[in-house]
Amino acid sequence: MSDTSWEKFGHFPPPEKPWDRFCWTQYSDHGPGLELLSTGPGKRVLDLGMGKGDNLAHVAGTGASAVGVDISARQVDAARERFGDVIEAHHTRAGEYLTGREAEFDSVYSVFGAVWFTDPAVLLPLVRRALKPGGRFVFSHLPPCGECPGPHEHDMYGPDDELLAVTRWCFRHYRWAQMLLDAGFTTAGGQRLPCPKGKQTIGTLIVEATA
Repeated sequence: MSDTSWEKFGHFPPPEKPWDRFCWTQYSDHGPGLELLSTGPGKRVLDLGMGKGDNLAHVAGTGASAVGVDISARQVDAARERFGDVIEAHHTRAGEYLTGREAEFDSVYSVFGAVWFTDPAVLLPLVRRALKPGGRFVFSHLPPCGECPGPHEHDMYGPDDELLAVTRWCFRHYRWAQMLLDAGFTTAGGQRLPCPKGKQTIGTLIVEATA
């Protein structure tokens, strides 16, 4: 393992998905890792939609100040129980947390998280203002299917098994890049990462930008 060790967090319950590294996809040990972000001692990093905190714990393992937000109280409670000594977890919406923050973070990221479920016209300018000059913004989600990428309504189950109607903003990498540049980022681009051999899925879209 390149960035940290789970032995460091041995007094926490083992993760349900015991990734041995930071993951941008739904598969352990697949694709890039923390090298896409600016981490390490003295750095401040924000996870938008941290879930139960697995990736954020790896960020903390580099010596960075690791901050996460999630809309699910259950996920936030789980993250605090497992990694509360090394991460800062907030129960709130991404946009609400980011409002009013300027030049505070060295990196902001989202893995199948808030960027997928928040209107980019609202979220992207907030992320840009929250990043320090030269800061990194990276996120991933499933690539759009069919010929009509964009915001679409989906049904999904919530933490209490209730059926929820949610909107997902799915765009191809060049559309994300243009929206990021329009929001004030200096560079932006992305790629579709194929799934591991033998897996039946459409892969993962990874988008990177620099403030």
